[in-house]
This record gives sequence, C-alpha cells and structure tokens, in this order.
Amino acid sequence: MYRFGIWGIVALFACTAGAEESDPVDWQDPVWAELMATPPAASELTINEITPSRAERLAEGEKAAELALAAGDWAGAEQQLLGLLVDYPEAHAIRLKLASLQYGRGALSAAKAQLQQGIELAPQQPALRLVLARILASENRYAAAWKVLDGTEPALVEHLDYYSLKAEAGRRSGQCEEAMTLYHRLLAEQDSGPWWLGLGLCQRSLGQDFGAAFEQARASVDLGMASLQFVEQQLEQHGTTQTH
Repeated sequence: MYRFGIWGIVALFACTAGAEESDPVDWQDPVWAELMATPPAASELTINEITPSRAERLAEGEKAAELALAAGDWAGAEQQLLGLLVDYPEAHAIRLKLASLQYGRGALSAAKAQLQQGIELAPQQPALRLVLARILASENRYAAAWKVLDGTEPALVEHLDYYSLKAEAGRRSGQCEEAMTLYHRLLAEQDSGPWWLGLGLCQRSLGQDFGAAFEQARASVDLGMASLQFVEQQLEQHGTTQTH
C-alpha cells in the first residue's frame, strides 16, 4: 500500500508537470480563482444524543422499582419512584404507588404528606384525594376525610367509590344532611345495601323514619352478615315502637 501510494503521488506530479509544460495554468481563470478561494468542505460527523421520552423514562423507572420490590428492596423501590417524581412531579400514578408503598410499611405520615403534595399540585385529581381520605378514615378521622373529598367534585357516575366514602365520612362526622343527599344520588345510580343502611342511619340520627331504608337494606344481596343482623334488630325494635 505504501509503495503504491508513493508511486501514485509521483505519477500525479509527473502528469501535473507535463501539463504545466504543454499547457501553462492561467491563474486568472475564474474557475481556478473560485477553487483556490473556496477549499473543499470537510466531511461533518453529527452525533445526536438520544433522550428518552417522558413515557419511556417513567416506564423504565417504574420497572426498576418493581424489580427492587420483587427483590425485597423496599427502600430501593421508593428511591426509584422518588427520583421519578423529582423529574415529573405531575406523574400522579407514580405518586400513588409511592404512597401505597409507604402506607404498606407503616409510614403513614410520609404517605399522607406525599398525597397532600400531589393534591397541592393537582387539586382536581380525585384519585389522590380518595386515597388520602381512605387513610384518614382508617384513622377514624372522618371530618378530615370529608374535608379532603369536599375539595373537588368529579363526575358521580364515574366515581361512585369517591362519593360513597364521602357520604360515609359525612355520616360519621355528624354531617347527615349532606350525607343523605349523597346517598340519594348514589342510590339513583345503583342499588346498594350499604348505601341504604347509611341513609337509614342518617335518618335515624335526625329523628326521621328510617324503616323504609332499612327494609331496602335488608332486601339487598350485598349487605354483610353483621350489618344484616343489625338491620333486622333495628327493624324489630322499630316495629315494636310503632305498635305502641
């Protein structure tokens, strides 16, 4: 290769020399002037950095968290999710998963703080409010749960569980007038023994006739055994009271 290159160069110069002898170059020629003024452009190598999209980054981080959790590394899983929230604080599904992990290991304060932060960023997000209200209800803090759920009004037909918990929180926190309105709205969408029971309990608390609501609760198929026994006992006492 080296010898060929040398002889090639020699031959090139020989040809050039011959050309100069037979046909001298006219340096004033416009073509030569342009060639001398504009050297050939060097080849360019463009390197484009590939940046993962938001969806790809979230999927990768979520997968890493799942793998860490499968290996029993709860702290590692939480760190993965926390890292995602630093970059994407509006990723509500990630925040819910992180809060559920924190709740699962008993870190209730951390879970509630995480959900509250999400609500501050997205006040109209019902899923964050629902999970926070469930935690508060599990602590028997029904007034606080009511307040959280009262912060937004999602479409009832798509969020029956949201309004069911809100009605229950209202009943247990002494807001039966508002709770009764919710129970009536819920029952207009779907028949449910627990909702009939909740309505009847509110009516009883307000001194109203609760017999019809309890009868509906007793006739439902989704009432638990303990609740059914309570309803039958109350109906028996109610009937005895009415006969006297």
